[in-house]
Amino acid sequence: MKKLLITLGLSALTLTSALAQGTINPLNNVITRLKIECPLGTTRNLTAADGLAFSLWYGPAGSNAEDLQMYPSIATIGSDEGLLTGWSSVLALPGIDAGEVASVQIRAGSSGGLYGVTAVKQITLSPASGPGVIVWQRGDPAFIICPEPSTLAISALAGAFLLFRVRKSIKAN
Repeated sequence: MKKLLITLGLSALTLTSALAQGTINPLNNVITRLKIECPLGTTRNLTAADGLAFSLWYGPAGSNAEDLQMYPSIATIGSDEGLLTGWSSVLALPGIDAGEVASVQIRAGSSGGLYGVTAVKQITLSPASGPGVIVWQRGDPAFIICPEPSTLAISALAGAFLLFRVRKSIKAN
């Protein structure tokens, strides 16, 4: 009987903590379009063709980036340049109650070597019914995605090798 009561008590605690949910709104708008930094210092809006997958990372207040856990769904850039799609405008963060502060970060990456992260923000969560607290504020710095340096280095080496091979084959003829 004692084991049954302990098991029921732990199950109730687990269920209660799993249902605790404050909400955020991780989507951006036309004022906070996501941009990519191009060579020569120019920027442009991200497009679906860039192939970026955006993940939301969260944890208790004061968490470092390494301590955050990933939200189970991914967002991408939709048909409107620079605008996220794939997440709801009211995202519930499991295990963190409304009114509590959560650490939130958005990360992005692609198979082509593009990546980017926001700073870890401390956000007070809204009620589970929403509306969620907006993650992207007007005063936020632009979320710039930069090519990974190792990708650029490999591309430069490949280009130099191709140039050397073409030059060598021209001399042979």
